[in-house]
Amino acid sequence: MSAGNAAADGVQPGTGAALAGLVPGSPAGRAGLAAGDVIVSVDGHRVSSPSALQSALELHHPGDSVSISWTDQAGQTHSATIVLATGPAA
Repeated sequence: MSAGNAAADGVQPGTGAALAGLVPGSPAGRAGLAAGDVIVSVDGHRVSSPSALQSALELHHPGDSVSISWTDQAGQTHSATIVLATGPAA
């Protein structure tokens, strides 16, 4: 998962972290998240920005299960529990 700049992605500041893209076959992709979706919470904690998403995920490690809630581009709300994986090299 990579979160983009919320303002640049058309997301109102403070409303979540827009996904700029996903690694093919990643746990987030298998859960149904797609580029352009906006993550709004992790484990019940509100996510208001890409940096808040990063901070929430830094509390976990690969192999941990986390509950993610997001809004898709059509405005529908979704949730899923995903098992975190090691991300690609930066």
